[in-house]
Amino acid sequence: MRTKSEARREAIMTVALNVFREVGFDAASMSQIAARVGGSKATLYNYFSSKEELLLAAMVASGDNYAREVLRLLQTSDDLPTQLRRFVVSLLKLVGSAEPIEILRVAISVGGTSDIGRQFYELGTRTCWVEITKVLRDEVSKGNLRDSDPDMMAMLLRSLCESELIRNLLGAGRVMNDKEVEQKAGCIVDIFLRVYGTAQ
Repeated sequence: MRTKSEARREAIMTVALNVFREVGFDAASMSQIAARVGGSKATLYNYFSSKEELLLAAMVASGDNYAREVLRLLQTSDDLPTQLRRFVVSLLKLVGSAEPIEILRVAISVGGTSDIGRQFYELGTRTCWVEITKVLRDEVSKGNLRDSDPDMMAMLLRSLCESELIRNLLGAGRVMNDKEVEQKAGCIVDIFLRVYGTAQ
C-alpha cells in the first residue's frame, strides 16, 4: 500500500510529465508544475532537488510502467512465436503512440545540454531490453533459439521494432491500424525466427 508521501510524489511526476510534454523542458517551470499539482514550489523541492531531477524521475517512472506492461506479454504463453508476436505488437503500438513519442522528444531536447538523456536510456529503456535479453537467453538454453549472443538477438529485435521511430519522432509517421500492426509484427517475428530460430 502506497503512503501519502509516495502518492503525492507520483502525482507530482504525472503532472510534471504532462507539462514537459506540452511545453517542453525549457519552457516548463517548477511554479507552473506546482500550480497544476495544487501546491507550492517548496513542496516540489521537498521531493525533487531540481527541475532536471523531476524530469528524469518522471520519465523513468513512465518508462517503467510501459516496460512492465510490455514485458508481461512475454510471459503469457509457453509458445515462443506467440510470446514474441504479442510482445512485438505491444511494442509497435507503444512506439507509434503520441505520449511515448512526446516523452522521447523531451529527452532528446535536453540530451545535448545535460546528462538526462543518457540517464533515461540507462535507467529506462535499457532496463527493459536487459530483461528481454534474459528471456532470449533462457529460450536459447531451452533449445528454442539457436546458440547465439542474446545481446545481439535483442539488438536485432529492437532495431526491427523501432524501424519507424525516427519517422514518428519527426512527425512524419502515421498511426497504424490494428491489422497493419499485426501484419508488421508477423513480419518482424518471421525475420527474427528465420535468423535465430531452431525449428526447420
